Amino acid sequence: MYHFFGNRCALRRGHVQARCRRGLAASFSVSSDAPSSPAPAKYRYIEQWHASTVKPQSFYDDFAAREKQKCYFYSVDLQGRLFLEDVLPKNIATSIKDENLLNFIFRRVRRIRDKEKAILEEAGAADDYPFVSPCGVELNFVRPADSPVVFHELREDSENGKSLVFGGNLSQLYRPDRLAMSPRTGRLYHELVPETRDGREVKPLTALHASASTAPEYGLIKSSVAVSLADAIVEGDGFGSDVICYDTGKRYPIEWLPAHAEA
Repeated sequence: MYHFFGNRCALRRGHVQARCRRGLAASFSVSSDAPSSPAPAKYRYIEQWHASTVKPQSFYDDFAAREKQKCYFYSVDLQGRLFLEDVLPKNIATSIKDENLLNFIFRRVRRIRDKEKAILEEAGAADDYPFVSPCGVELNFVRPADSPVVFHELREDSENGKSLVFGGNLSQLYRPDRLAMSPRTGRLYHELVPETRDGREVKPLTALHASASTAPEYGLIKSSVAVSLADAIVEGDGFGSDVICYDTGKRYPIEWLPAHAEA
């Protein structure tokens, strides 16, 4: 379970706890975690938030019928599942499961730019979609419940140790020194780190990995994956937590998620 108490956070086996002198603030089960945006206090269950984001069918039809630049709209839940935004209910049966399509969309997802925001302004939706995944002249706007990148599996890699999987089967190296925790929600994140080979940076895995050189980008770690890491999380000095890398015995502080990365 996710328990949101406040600003002092410590991961425990079987659940995530956040402690604060102010006491208990809220408590949500994994299946009903509230989204981080746009109004977490308003929606107790993510199903309510999903329903609130769906617009009239004419909105989707008009954008899909644009002559020069067709636009489509997607949402990403806290498990990392991708949906057409107008689909309800949102569950495993209605999620997009084609690995090639998932990889295609997530490789290209990036933060929205002013010219793309301007397209949405005429419909009053400029602030609803912080991310976009371009496909030629078409635009796939993405509205995540938290981060568009959600690491839904921690996989053992014989060559590199552990890898975090997202999208269809995209993966990046798990690095315990790049973990971060939200002081607001208690959720655990991993920085989107560019890969290197022989000391040289290789082609970025996604557009968000490419932009991380200017401001670090982070992917949400799915709650079940966070629980699997719990044995390695211990109390740190001061008000934070540390993670222990059992392969090397090194101990790394878990940083607070930067404000710009909060959903």
